[in-house]
Amino acid sequence: MPLYAQLMKKIREQIQDGTFKAGDQIPTESELADMYQVSRITVRRTIEELCAQGFLVKRQGKGTFVEEPKIFRKVEKDNNMSFSQACHSNGRKPSSHVLNCQLENVEEWQEDFFGMTSNEQLYHVERILSADDLPIIYEHIYIPISRVPDFQVQKLENGSLFRLFQEEYHVKESEKARSTVEVRAASRSIAECLKMNQGEPVMILVSYMNDDKEKPLYISYEIIAGSRYRISM
Repeated sequence: MPLYAQLMKKIREQIQDGTFKAGDQIPTESELADMYQVSRITVRRTIEELCAQGFLVKRQGKGTFVEEPKIFRKVEKDNNMSFSQACHSNGRKPSSHVLNCQLENVEEWQEDFFGMTSNEQLYHVERILSADDLPIIYEHIYIPISRVPDFQVQKLENGSLFRLFQEEYHVKESEKARSTVEVRAASRSIAECLKMNQGEPVMILVSYMNDDKEKPLYISYEIIAGSRYRISM
């Protein structure tokens, strides 16, 4: 096994056994070279590989740190995994906190999907989705008033939207969804909410959800901390 691969294996084991914890700064290249009696070129390649695999992250002017474990989530045409399902499958505890809920007029980009006109209104819910109390997603949810009469937004506080539809309105989500993904830089306000640095990459995942009769149900607009999440499509 090449030296860099041996060193990668060693550092991965130290991350997994807790020697290096999430958020810890690892030793410098020269320190690692001295510790393991290898060249700095070997150390540099090792760190680059571990960064590419999501175990480490370089922060300019600060050093190299152990990355928070990523959440893996499948977003597929016929099997759109929810955030809660993704957390459970990765051994993480999901939670959610509602920031705001208000009535708004439907916007142009939403009209075609909902079949609504600009003078009709829908609920706009903003909430933070976390895994083990680490914020992962700033989510906007748009739901037509007609789909949620007597809407009780407080039930989304540490609650599941899927469960709310099913238990309160006897509506099931379709297993199919149309989704789009793009990458942007985090604004200051989003960075503060997600406890990340301004300018770090965020993924924008927009999902157009139908019910099990394929009638429009809601739109989810998720702003996701890129370094903490991985999507399989």
